[in-house]
Amino acid sequence: MDRQKVYVSSLGFLLMLTTVALSALHEARLEVYVSLFAVCYFAASALFRPRRRWFDVVGGGLFAAFCVIVAIKVLDILF
Repeated sequence: MDRQKVYVSSLGFLLMLTTVALSALHEARLEVYVSLFAVCYFAASALFRPRRRWFDVVGGGLFAAFCVIVAIKVLDILF
C-alpha cells in the first residue's frame, strides 16, 4: 500500500475509534467531538506527512473551529 492510502485508512480508523469511544461514554457535546477530530487529524498528518508545509483546507477549517470553540468557552468563563 502506498503512503497516501495508509494515511487515509489510519485517519478513518482514528476518527471511527474516537466516535465510538465518545458515544460509548454518552458524550453529547459537539465541541468535544470537533476538538478530538482536530487532534486526530493533526496527529495523523504529522505522522504521515511531516514535511508538508502548505495550507490545508481541512486542517485550516478544523483549526478555525477549534479556535472558535476555545474562544466561546473562554468568554463563557469570563462573563
